[in-house]
Amino acid sequence: MACSLKDELLCSICLSIYQDPVSLGCEHYFCRRCITEHWVRQEAQGARDCPECRRTFAEPALAPSLKLANIVERYSAFPLDAILNARRAARPCQAHDKVKLFCLTDRALLCFFCDEPALHEQHQVTGIDDAFEELQRELKEQLQALQDSEREHTEALQLLKRQLAETKSSTKSLRTTIGEAFERLHRLLRERQKAMLEELEADTARTLTDIEQKVQRYSQQLRKVQEGAQILQERLAETDRHTFLAGVASLSERLKGKIHETNLTYEDFPTSKYTGPLQYTIWKSLFQDIHPGCSPPSCVPQDKSLPSLSQFLLCKTGMGKM
Repeated sequence: MACSLKDELLCSICLSIYQDPVSLGCEHYFCRRCITEHWVRQEAQGARDCPECRRTFAEPALAPSLKLANIVERYSAFPLDAILNARRAARPCQAHDKVKLFCLTDRALLCFFCDEPALHEQHQVTGIDDAFEELQRELKEQLQALQDSEREHTEALQLLKRQLAETKSSTKSLRTTIGEAFERLHRLLRERQKAMLEELEADTARTLTDIEQKVQRYSQQLRKVQEGAQILQERLAETDRHTFLAGVASLSERLKGKIHETNLTYEDFPTSKYTGPLQYTIWKSLFQDIHPGCSPPSCVPQDKSLPSLSQFLLCKTGMGKM
């Protein structure tokens, strides 16, 4: 089929595809340039003939063949192998019951006679069977890629769902752990608060008792001192010399026990036990309550700088590095 078509499109002079085909009165076709050059060579003979049938023409008229030119254009635009491999379409063109071609570039069916060749001149055009096999291969590759992607997405979703379940389970367990840890800390804090308040009350009672005893003793001493001062004032107020001197002998006996030195000594109230870095003191005490006999952990520095609460809680609950 393709060979017959190509033979019909060959110029008998240049033996190539028609270029600007024209017809003579004998209905033979030639390239315009070929027939013109042939007649130029015949000018010396004064006759112009047809290279095919040798019919002569006095004044030949070259009629352009638009239909043949259109066929040549389409034959040149569409590849030969596509035309050779093309078969009659199952659903032929409505206007032409001819073979179908397929443009892989535009993904469209083509009609050799209906479609504009220039639109597909640089495109990949092939036959129906080849196009079918090529697109089947491409679609199978796309299907395989989609199936691989589907499997990967399924695995990813399964992993995410498992992580979701594990996270929820871990969170529930951690809530319980944190709640128990804080409840224990609250209990220890309440116990430590109670003990500290009891110690404060004991220190207060002891200090107040000591102060009250000293107040009572110094009050008694003050009265005796005041009595001695009164005796001396009375003696000094005596203006009669004989009477003043007569009473001097018993004055020492009357002042006996009336003169006392102050010499007050007392202890400061232990305020520092309940002030200063109280958090450090309490946290250190809590650690000793939880781990008796152990030194404070690294999260409680010896310079009394306070650690973060999270560090302290981790140490207290046994979840941190000791």
